[in-house]
Amino acid sequence: MAEIIGISAGRKNKITESLIETILQGTGKSYELISLSGKLVRPCEACNGCVKNNRCVFQDDFLPIVEKMYQSEGIVFGAPTYWDHMNAKGQAFWEKLCFSGRHNGVFPLRGKPGVIAAVDGIGDGKHVIRDVKKYYDDAGINLVGNVVAQGEYACFTCGYGNYCPDGGFAELFPLGTPITEDIKPSISNQHPEICDLKPEERNIKEKAKNMGAILAKVIDNHKKQQGLFNEE
Repeated sequence: MAEIIGISAGRKNKITESLIETILQGTGKSYELISLSGKLVRPCEACNGCVKNNRCVFQDDFLPIVEKMYQSEGIVFGAPTYWDHMNAKGQAFWEKLCFSGRHNGVFPLRGKPGVIAAVDGIGDGKHVIRDVKKYYDDAGINLVGNVVAQGEYACFTCGYGNYCPDGGFAELFPLGTPITEDIKPSISNQHPEICDLKPEERNIKEKAKNMGAILAKVIDNHKKQQGLFNEE
C-alpha cells in the first residue's frame, strides 16, 4: 500500500496532475497518483445510506479511491479553478467524502497531513485553496501547505482559442498569436506571457518537491508521536 495518495481532479496528463506528481516525488516515499479524469464520481444525494458504516452506497469509482486515502499516511489533492471555484468533479468528490465520513464522529481522515495543489489560468489558485481547505478542515486533515501553478486554459488546445475573444487565451496574449509549445504554461514554464520573469519563478518544480519534502517530515513526526516510527 502506498504511503501517500495523490488525487488529481484536473484533466488527464495536464498541469494539475503534473504538479501533484512532482510534489509526491519530493516526498521520497511510496505514492500512488490517481486521476479522477474519466472516473465516475456521482454527486452526494444526501440519501443517508452512509450513516451506519461511513461508506457511500452509490456504485461508482469513489469508494475504492477513498479506501486508499483512509489507509494512507498523507494526502496530496489538486484541482483546477472553474468559474472562481474548484471544478465540479473535485467538489463532488469532497462533498461525498466529508458527508460519508462524519457520521457518528468517525472522521476517518482526522489527523492525516495533507497538501493542496491549486491550479488556474492566471496562476492565482486562491479559489481552489479556499475550497479544498474548507473540506480539509471538515475532515480533520492537517493542512501542511499548498503549491500554486498557472494551468493551461483549454483554449490552447480547442483549435479556436487564439482567435476567440471570449476565452482565457485572450487574457494572456493578443488574438491571432500562434499557439506554440513555448507559450503553453507548464510547471517548468510558468507565465510564458511575462517575458522578463525570473527563472526560479518560471520553473516551480523545486518548489513543488520542497513541499513534498516538508510533507514527508510531517508524516515522520506524526508517526514518531504515535510510536510507529523506528529511527535507526
